[in-house]
Amino acid sequence: MRIIVAAHAGFCFGVKRAVHLAEEAAESHAVYSLGPLIHNPREIERLSSKVGVLDTLADAEPESLVVIRSHGAGPEVYAEAKRRKLEVIDATCPFVKRVQQAAKHLYEQGFQVVIVGEAAHPEVAGIKSWTGGTAWVVGSAAEVEQLPPAAKIGVVAQTTQTGENFAAVLGALMAQGSEVVYEDTICRATKERQQAAARLAQKVDLMLIIGGRNSANTKKLQQICQASGTPSLLIEGAAELSADLFDGVSSVGVCAGASTPEWIIEEVVVKMTENNEVNEVMEQEVKPEEVQEETKAPEVKRNFAEEMSFALSAEVKPVKAEKPAEPERTLEQMGDDVSFEEFFNHGIKDIHRGLCVQGTVVQVRDTELLVDIGSKSEGILPSNQLLPDEAEHITEKFHVGDKFDVIVIRKENKEGYPVLSKRMVDMVQLWDKLAEAKENGEIVTGKIVEAVKGGVLMDVGIRGFVPYSQIDTRFVDDVKGYIGQELSAKVIECDKEKNRLLLSTKAVKLEEQQKKQEALWAEIAEGQTRRGTVSRLTNFGAFIDLGGVDGLLHVSQMAWFRINHPSDVLKEGDEIEVYVLGVDAEKKKISLGLKQLIPNPWTLAAEKYPVGSVVNVTVMRTAPFGAFAQLEPGVEGLIHISQLAKNRVEKTEDVVTPGQKVDVKVLSIDPEAKRLSLSIKELLDDKEAADEGPAEEVVYATQD
Repeated sequence: MRIIVAAHAGFCFGVKRAVHLAEEAAESHAVYSLGPLIHNPREIERLSSKVGVLDTLADAEPESLVVIRSHGAGPEVYAEAKRRKLEVIDATCPFVKRVQQAAKHLYEQGFQVVIVGEAAHPEVAGIKSWTGGTAWVVGSAAEVEQLPPAAKIGVVAQTTQTGENFAAVLGALMAQGSEVVYEDTICRATKERQQAAARLAQKVDLMLIIGGRNSANTKKLQQICQASGTPSLLIEGAAELSADLFDGVSSVGVCAGASTPEWIIEEVVVKMTENNEVNEVMEQEVKPEEVQEETKAPEVKRNFAEEMSFALSAEVKPVKAEKPAEPERTLEQMGDDVSFEEFFNHGIKDIHRGLCVQGTVVQVRDTELLVDIGSKSEGILPSNQLLPDEAEHITEKFHVGDKFDVIVIRKENKEGYPVLSKRMVDMVQLWDKLAEAKENGEIVTGKIVEAVKGGVLMDVGIRGFVPYSQIDTRFVDDVKGYIGQELSAKVIECDKEKNRLLLSTKAVKLEEQQKKQEALWAEIAEGQTRRGTVSRLTNFGAFIDLGGVDGLLHVSQMAWFRINHPSDVLKEGDEIEVYVLGVDAEKKKISLGLKQLIPNPWTLAAEKYPVGSVVNVTVMRTAPFGAFAQLEPGVEGLIHISQLAKNRVEKTEDVVTPGQKVDVKVLSIDPEAKRLSLSIKELLDDKEAADEGPAEEVVYATQD
């Protein structure tokens, strides 16, 4: 039997750090953890002689040393510890701390925070506390349907969530029509374990997942392994291994949760070797192309010349002479004793690999430049040693007489010419500029040139990686529309040695949005008329972008007449003027109206529809007591059932139906109460009277 241990198994950095801090403090103090330090019963048992466990801070003695475990805690815990005069060791995992700060930031920016995770998990409870307890917690996309509507939603994930579940929840939230922003807060160590376990499960007959059954990340590992179709068993230790478990099994994969110490993994492996015929125990081999990490910039592939240039760039350093170099003698100073060799080599530089020197273009060719560097022969500067844009337009970018610095990368090629690189010099300068831009928070500009796994590549002179999560303030599921765009970005990571450049176009947009929001909140007030753009339609109204801040135009405030859906009046992208009904700067809410900028049709109704006038109307809806008819949008009147016909009417629908146009007579009008009484019957009476004409005089004959 073959045993393969996953490449990433056991304690993650956060858990290892928490245990180390607790054990180190226990050497000189009585130490307690608030709740179990980690989710592994056997490790907790081992630590029990050193670290006590508290259910609440009320159980701690004053001035006790209390460890906040790796799952983290809410701000109220720190406040209570301070009030009780307890010394706190904050062992919150840095990745969890990042989630807490992300949730707090979204909450402060006015977003309704949604946490993707397990509501009962202590990590999730702690994250929720950083939003003032207002965050919603969902465990799956199906649970999104139970959430009430929210205009702006900010999403974070419990660190142990799977990327698939996180993406599914994001998709479900966006399908509701809300503005959704998110932070990918899934722990890198968690991703590594999940990816390693998934790969290993496809190659073995049986998977053993070692860890506490109360550990969220361990349970996730089991789910991932089971999804591959390989039988997968979760165990807490070697004692759970049965003798017949490995019958017919030729290969066993072993992985472990982030709360599982190395000694438990070794115990399980040793137990398997004792009771089974094991011919090989090895660690999982991870090939570079198998590693998939969205937040990691892809490696840049170079050809041989580029590899040499890149390696040489680290060697090029300015040299300071110990003493001033003696000036070279002129031919006149040499006098008659000058040799032929001295005469021939006079003024010619000593060419060697790595020499940085100023060159002058003496010839421009389609694929290369001929550059004078003061040597016996001109140097060749091939197009692949220029910046990409320069190489593509070489005859346009360069002219005879141009001067610039180059580096010698080969002393001689086959034809005896030195081979030069301008790109290396430019790259060093670019890296320095980008590092300075990162340090100063400056903005760089470039073109999106290619879509890759996890994001896009942006050319800012050097190709940098923009992860999906850093492309826009909104969720991006298709990057094709970004290819070819010139965009601004912030440098979030710059490492010349590792050739790693991470950029964020989202950061620039957020900064611009923040400035617009601050300006708008400073000047907006009730009663103003402002211009905005319809950014989103919902069943209950429309969100209007007023310049970085959305206001709500409720469907009831769109017109003086009844509107079934906002799309009957507006569409996304429309630019309209709106009236500011109310401003709540504290809650970051703006209420808007549209009908306030349009005359109320009832103000002219008495003049347009005087009593006794005849009007053609449209029946809008029927009721047991009559029908409502529209004279014009916003003005409706009632045709009472007694005014529908001359004869008695049993059902309104026997005479009129919605959509039908009929002539009516205005019986009465009250503009203030917005009431109109209409009659069909009165018109019928008037018509009959007109048809009969004046009554004939009857003359009776009499006899004298």
